[in-house]
Amino acid sequence: MSSYSAPFPEDLIDLQQQLHQAQADFHTLATAPPWGADSAPVFTEEEVDQVEELWERIRELTMAVNEHPYWTATTGAGGGPVNNARRGLRVVRDPEADAGAA
Repeated sequence: MSSYSAPFPEDLIDLQQQLHQAQADFHTLATAPPWGADSAPVFTEEEVDQVEELWERIRELTMAVNEHPYWTATTGAGGGPVNNARRGLRVVRDPEADAGAA
């Protein structure tokens, strides 16, 4: 459990949740390819485009999360508070999504 408990800005939480979703979508598409007759993965042109678009989206969201102004304000010796905050952000969940899953 993280020792960091300050609330995160809503836009940063939204970016992180978008990143989680893009990673999940990428994983689903990349690890469950349709199989051809010779048991080799066969991707359609559309699927190749989707993988490329998702990978680009993951890169953009990663940069947006990492470069968010919030991290500049969360500084400390040895990076401890920032590292704890980053770990804390990774586990922030959407309360509405959690309620729907229950």
